[in-house]
Amino acid sequence: MQACELPGNPAFTSPLSLGWMVLFSGQGSPAIGMGSDACDVSPGTRRVWDCASDVAGFDVRKLCQKGPMTRLTRTLYQQVAVTTVNVAMLTRLRELSPVPETGYAGHSAGEYAALYAAGVMDLETLFRAISQRAAIMQQLAEQRKGAMYAIKPCSYSQLRELIDALQLTEHLNVCCDNGNHQQVVGGCVSALKILINALARQGISAIKLGVNGAWHSPLMADGVALMRSALAPLDFSSPRSPVVMNSSGLAEYSVARIKENLALHLTHTVRWRDSMNQWTLMGYRNYLEVSNKKVLHHLLHDHYAHSEDHQVSHYYHLMRENSPLEEACG
Repeated sequence: MQACELPGNPAFTSPLSLGWMVLFSGQGSPAIGMGSDACDVSPGTRRVWDCASDVAGFDVRKLCQKGPMTRLTRTLYQQVAVTTVNVAMLTRLRELSPVPETGYAGHSAGEYAALYAAGVMDLETLFRAISQRAAIMQQLAEQRKGAMYAIKPCSYSQLRELIDALQLTEHLNVCCDNGNHQQVVGGCVSALKILINALARQGISAIKLGVNGAWHSPLMADGVALMRSALAPLDFSSPRSPVVMNSSGLAEYSVARIKENLALHLTHTVRWRDSMNQWTLMGYRNYLEVSNKKVLHHLLHDHYAHSEDHQVSHYYHLMRENSPLEEACG
């Protein structure tokens, strides 16, 4: 296996209000050609793609650049691919347009890139962890068929109360609390039909998501113990800067708590709304999404729409002034 180490991260000494909360998206927006501008354009980016392919056991470069899309959308491959792109972009950002990074968060699978960015895992450990997560979730999705729907306009409490009132708690979960008016629900298909009909009667829309499982739902319950076992032998360190995690909505510093949050991640709600509120309480005002598409960017703009002192930016905004990079992957 090729060496998977990258140069050490810079020291983060800026006050939180002056630094950037760096954010990473997860599954849900794969595209042929993603990551091409951060692929093999430097020794650092080359190490990322090499390590991902070596650890995952498939050619991540080829999959991202040439597909096929039917494979790229499968959880088994997509989680590794998205993580590779996120980390390659972070590496390129640090090489060409570094910013003071003072905190991290990731949405769902994006949390793994956030933990890497904070120094919790080295590169090889990162790809071992996300590969095992992807394999566990793919296996469970094939064993217990489920689906996920985006629900809006709807608050978390409104959707949670309706699920409980319909006695569907054992079959469904609010998978992602993405904001004050946007939720994602998932679980058993028959239970989802009952819920969606009830939502329609209230004038609330439901859009089916193009995923092959019900992540963060009861259908993933058997995966919690499997993830605990998979994570137990992996070498983690305490983060060098705060990482606000999905399962708790809080900054976690203990290695044991971080691993437990990652295991519970399979069935617990992604508490993104709580996370955004927590960043504000911690003093953050500047947010930078590092991802292939503007996914979290829109959620943050909606959440902070009435706050003039919050700045939301994206990887491509910061890189725009640099010279165009040759697409090296073929």
